[in-house]
Amino acid sequence: MITLDDVKKLNAKDVQKKLFELKKEMLSLKIQNSVSGAEKPHRKQLLKKDIARLLTFSQQLSK
Repeated sequence: MITLDDVKKLNAKDVQKKLFELKKEMLSLKIQNSVSGAEKPHRKQLLKKDIARLLTFSQQLSK
């Protein structure tokens, strides 16, 4: 899980890179869940929150 302090330490390029990694992991979990059932179903919710944190912070950086 990413904390707000961790996000504040990142620059705009790192935020975009981290977003890409989290979205890739989210896709992987969705595929795994549809094929055989997720091993850690709560991980999907945590990823959604982390993605939302990063998106919110990136919008604040762009202002």
